[in-house]
Amino acid sequence: MIKMTALILKTNDFESILITKAQDSWVWDTDGKKYLDCVSGTWTCNLGHKHSKVLQDMKKQMDDIIHRCMRFHTPTTLKAAEQVLNFLPNKYDKITFLNSGSEAMEFAISFARNVRDKTKILSLKDSYLGAFGVAKESSYTSTKASKLKIPYPECDSANCNCLDDFDTLIDHIMENYSSELACFVLEPIMVSGGIHKACNKFISKLCRQLQNVGVLVIANEVTTGFGRSGLRFGHQHFDINPDIVVMGKALGNGYPVSAIATRSALESKLSHSNYYYAQSHQLDPLGTAVANSVVGVFKDEQIIEKSQDKIKQFNTFFKSLSYPFIKEVRSYGMIFGIQIQPVEGKTCKELILEIKDALLEEGVLIGISLGKELLRLLPSLTITDDDLEFFKKKFVKVLDKVE
Repeated sequence: MIKMTALILKTNDFESILITKAQDSWVWDTDGKKYLDCVSGTWTCNLGHKHSKVLQDMKKQMDDIIHRCMRFHTPTTLKAAEQVLNFLPNKYDKITFLNSGSEAMEFAISFARNVRDKTKILSLKDSYLGAFGVAKESSYTSTKASKLKIPYPECDSANCNCLDDFDTLIDHIMENYSSELACFVLEPIMVSGGIHKACNKFISKLCRQLQNVGVLVIANEVTTGFGRSGLRFGHQHFDINPDIVVMGKALGNGYPVSAIATRSALESKLSHSNYYYAQSHQLDPLGTAVANSVVGVFKDEQIIEKSQDKIKQFNTFFKSLSYPFIKEVRSYGMIFGIQIQPVEGKTCKELILEIKDALLEEGVLIGISLGKELLRLLPSLTITDDDLEFFKKKFVKVLDKVE
């Protein structure tokens, strides 16, 4: 079976095991070995794998209708639209459902460009906005040079002096670029970019001044939405009111569905010709049924409220770690990054791969970023006390054996 992986394009690195089953915070391989999934699939299963209510609603929808001609709505989609819009902070009254976060980001940027009749995009230098297109070009992973991937102060203090050093940057942006900008795309916490959060004062002032001259603010909530940051949505960590909110990942809890939400006042500025977007699976009833179910579970089961205790337990545990190769632990909600530094005789890359491989052998899946020298963990919000104890035991066992 492993040899058959040679048939797959190697778009990224793959582990040597084959995953065959998943439930809650666990996955199983073809040999029956189970692993604690501390990355929630791809930061997606905030409710854990195969949540029973979501699965039930999926099956019911599959019995009725999965797909329809794009010229028709379904009651399921209209219900999901109302449910998701009501779940968002601030007031949004327009939404469409797509497939992936990257697609939704592309749509949101195109929407902003057409509203503003401008093309340039502002982002923070560590942001990851999408896997292709304009969103990718505006991400830190792009090799395309841009003066609009800007530095930022990083802090959590409400009484900081960050603006003393960064006011000039805001002035520079307003004087030299604001008249050409379609939008500022904010990833509230840069997860792929190293788990960083910009200063609230800086972001709030920048957004306020940009919006005062008509530049649209897009909140990229593909990863940070649905409780991942500790709040319902990541942009709630700032004093801002985005014009567009982009959702994905946890919206489908493992099923590919995404969405953008905005306001009718912006839609009214567009003609049909520069607004038209036709995609085969846009607004599909199965995807919207999943989105509707996921939001219902978050509200009915108080998922975010109940996750706060686990977040505190993880933070207490990570702060207790003392190893020469751990430089720093960064965390925001259920997003954890362990910054690795070299020790005598071993590089960061060697340490990261050694820890990751040893944890896999012990039955724990984590994420890594060799470029950012980081161990990355984004467990499900529904992880249990027993799961957490299993993780702590295995994690310490592995770190203790690092030579």
